[in-house]
Amino acid sequence: MKLPFEHHPLIKEFNEIKRYFRKHETKVSKQRIGDFYRFSKILNQLGYEVAFDFVGSLNFGVTEQSSDVDFILYLGCEKHLNTDCDQQNCSLFKEVKFLILETLMKEYVKEPYTTQVVDCINLKRLDRELDKTENIDYDLVFRFAFYRSICRGVNLKILKPYHLKLLKRKKLLKELEPYIEDVIAKFNQTMTQNLSFEKYRIRLNEKGIKIPYSVIEKMKHYLYVSNHYTI
Repeated sequence: MKLPFEHHPLIKEFNEIKRYFRKHETKVSKQRIGDFYRFSKILNQLGYEVAFDFVGSLNFGVTEQSSDVDFILYLGCEKHLNTDCDQQNCSLFKEVKFLILETLMKEYVKEPYTTQVVDCINLKRLDRELDKTENIDYDLVFRFAFYRSICRGVNLKILKPYHLKLLKRKKLLKELEPYIEDVIAKFNQTMTQNLSFEKYRIRLNEKGIKIPYSVIEKMKHYLYVSNHYTI
């Protein structure tokens, strides 16, 4: 599917860098993506509307055994249509998180690993906001558009209806575009993207893979430009 912000220069540059690293995907990355496909299938069979978007090393395909898995959790929650779903206020969030960390991880993964829910988006609330013509929760819609523009997803069939509905809101996406630079700057700071890029480069070098000069330049340019926006 078309990415919501695919034409933005920083989004394009980020995804070009990501695509290079994904060409050298590790076995561990493939295994963990497979784990989450299994998790999502089981959770869907249990009646949960669940999907995932990954950030960090799994997004780039360079995960190692010691790596954590950071992800955005998508939930279909009917109870919280005015607030975010999180650990404090949503029992569904806690149920799914418990099932992933305490049940599925222990039952289906030979070597369990640490996971972290970076953000959670309630798809039912998102759907309602995308139907509005005024008083839209721009923060919620932007987060979805941003994640869908830069992340690696699992169980995308769940996200497809919302993704397609968002793409039809061209004027709304245009209104959200000016916030991309500041959000990327904050995202880079939170995820320490400069350190991550260097870590990923070292991992490839240790395998005898020399990153092309053109990719190194893209990494430098992306970090320079994105880090010079005001946070």
